[in-house]
Amino acid sequence: MVGLPVVAKATGGPITSGTVNFYLMARDGDNAGKWYRGSDQTWQSSESIAGAATHDADGQWRLSLPSAVWTDGVRYRLYAKESGDLHIPVGEDILAETPVLSQIGATVGETWTTAKLLKVVGAFLAGKWQLKTGETDVYEILDPDDGTTVVLEVTLSQTTPYKTVTVKI
Repeated sequence: MVGLPVVAKATGGPITSGTVNFYLMARDGDNAGKWYRGSDQTWQSSESIAGAATHDADGQWRLSLPSAVWTDGVRYRLYAKESGDLHIPVGEDILAETPVLSQIGATVGETWTTAKLLKVVGAFLAGKWQLKTGETDVYEILDPDDGTTVVLEVTLSQTTPYKTVTVKI
C-alpha cells in the first residue's frame, strides 16, 4: 500500500474527490527508467498509470500495488496527478526493502529489515557494553558508530532464562 497527500493548486486545500492517478517509475534495477502500468501489470518506457487511487480523508490518497511490482533494493519514484491537472505536483522516493527474516521465515512477525538485522548484529558484536544506570544485571549495548544510542538491552539472570535481550531500535 502506498499513499500521498494531494493538494489543490487554486486553494492549497486538500483534494478529496475526483480522480487521482498514481504513477510509479523504477529509478534503477531491471526496469530502470520505466513506469509500471497497472492495467496489464507491465513496465513501460513511457509514462503510464499505476492505478486510480482511493481517497481516505483530508486529501490523503492510497493505492494498493501487487507485491510483484517491488524488487528488493530497487529505488522507485511514486507520484500523483489529479486528472484535471488541478493539483500541486507531489511525489516520494521509495526504496523497496523486503524484511530479511520473512525471506527465510525466521520470525513470526517477519518485520525486520536487512538494515535492522545488521544494526543489531553489529551492535552486539562491536558495540560498547555498559551497565544500565541504577541496575546491576542489565547491560546496554550501544551503537558502534556513535557510541551513545542504545540498540539492545541484555538482562542477565541466575535462573532460566539466563539472558533476555530487548531490541531498543
